[in-house]
Amino acid sequence: MAELRVNDVTFGYPGASPLLRRISFHITTGETVALVGENACGKTTLLRIMAGLLSPTEGQVTLDGRPGHEFSSRVALLFQNPDHQMIAATVEEEIALGMELRGVDPKRMRQVVDAFLVRFQLKDLKHRSPETLSGGQKQRVALAAVMALKPEFLLLDEPDSFLDGPSRREFRDAVDIVRSETGILWVSPDPRKMPAAHRFLFLDNHVLVECTADELRQRAARDIYATV
Repeated sequence: MAELRVNDVTFGYPGASPLLRRISFHITTGETVALVGENACGKTTLLRIMAGLLSPTEGQVTLDGRPGHEFSSRVALLFQNPDHQMIAATVEEEIALGMELRGVDPKRMRQVVDAFLVRFQLKDLKHRSPETLSGGQKQRVALAAVMALKPEFLLLDEPDSFLDGPSRREFRDAVDIVRSETGILWVSPDPRKMPAAHRFLFLDNHVLVECTADELRQRAARDIYATV
């Protein structure tokens, strides 16, 4: 069982106050953790640090005790907008792209692509351009593409925020398929729309605290009341 750990991470852009202050928590493989925070509170920045795309001002991220620059291939980040991470001409080429860049044997690559086309109900779309797909279909393609690389941890940045009800259910069903294979951190600004999770975290005023599902629901109720 692998462990992805955030250790006293602080981050701030030059000339600005820290966006994140001494953030610490962990995720293990097979575990789903939900993180809630209002827009612009630093959620995406935290995910980028965990994925190795940004370096913290202080602290570090480790995977099984090793520093971040040594494990970027073991952590996958799925963006809020799938258009930001898809570049191939067809769905099957998009799923294969990461493996191709890593030099995976073509025969093995074909087997993996075919398997994920079936697992995520994309087989009938394999020759389509991602540009022609619906938002929900695009997000499932993006998920298949990152999971084809067998990451140990999957970071989801508000992955269903642009989806309608049916597409949201299809995407969450796809995530459920891989829950046991990876550790998942699911980020959202809305406590009412969080998936089932083993633990819940709340990012507020630059600080992260662990809370219960009931506490998140209570906060959602207060926020709704405050806007009436």
